[in-house]
Amino acid sequence: MRTTITSTSDPAVVEVRLSDAPVKYEYTGDVIADVNRIGNWVRGLELLGSGDQFSLQQALAAFAPKPSAASVRRPQSELTVTYDKEADAGFLYLPYASAASVEHEMQSNPLLLKCSHSIEDEKAVYAMTGDKSLVSIRFAVPSDHQLDTFLRLFGNEVLSSEKK
Repeated sequence: MRTTITSTSDPAVVEVRLSDAPVKYEYTGDVIADVNRIGNWVRGLELLGSGDQFSLQQALAAFAPKPSAASVRRPQSELTVTYDKEADAGFLYLPYASAASVEHEMQSNPLLLKCSHSIEDEKAVYAMTGDKSLVSIRFAVPSDHQLDTFLRLFGNEVLSSEKK
């Protein structure tokens, strides 16, 4: 399945869907999204270990996570997952709508993919299959971030919005 990103505007919530598998469990967890100075979400989503609720390592296993970010192409054109066992943290490097256009934009704005600050949602929802593999993640975007600007780099190829 192709990674899809959907959003709602009131409240501002983003869902990253990684699989069409049916959801059997939902858990609350902690996620961090990096944002550039313009307000665009960059790279992807950091997933932090959730203690006793579920195993993040198990949740990401189906994506054949790499041990480090060294092999991640920038700007990325496909989903790449890393997992650090010592930190019990994973990272979903999400595909940009058009890696070529992002690369072109970087020539005029080299800071386009540079993180300026991060937003964190400690009450993000991890949706899982029966075997506790990750299906999707929903997280809140703070009200001081413009949702259209926040999602711009992921564009039309992977982005669909629902106004609610």
